[in-house]
Amino acid sequence: MKIRLLSIMVAVTFAFLSNSIFADSIVATFTCKLNEGKKKEDVQAVNSKWLKYVNENVSKDITSSFGSAVIGNQDIFMFADTYPDLETWAKTQTLLDSEAASEMDDMFEEVSHCSENRLWKLEPTK
Repeated sequence: MKIRLLSIMVAVTFAFLSNSIFADSIVATFTCKLNEGKKKEDVQAVNSKWLKYVNENVSKDITSSFGSAVIGNQDIFMFADTYPDLETWAKTQTLLDSEAASEMDDMFEEVSHCSENRLWKLEPTK
C-alpha cells in the first residue's frame, strides 16, 4: 500500500510539474498530515508566509504548491517547492537553518507534521 501511495504521489508531482517552465528545476516535495483541529487553509497561510520570506531573502524564482490527494489516502497532503537550480535550493536551506528563520519551523509544526521529503531534479523528455 505504501509503495502504491508513493507511486501515486510521484506521478502527481511529475504530472503537476511537467510544464516546460519547470524544465531542469529542482523540486523539494514534502508529504504531510494536518495536526488535529487544523485546516488546509491554516497550512496554506503558513506556506504563504514561508514563500514570501524565501522570495524576499533568496530568490523571486522560488515557487511553492500545495497538493491534495485525488486518489488514495485523503488524510495526507504535499508541498512541492520549486527552485531554478541546486544553488538556489542550497541558499534557501542555509537561510532556513539560521536562527533568524527558526520561527518558520515552529509555524509549520503548529499546523502539520511532515513524514517524508524528497529532492528531485526535473528534466524535460526529448
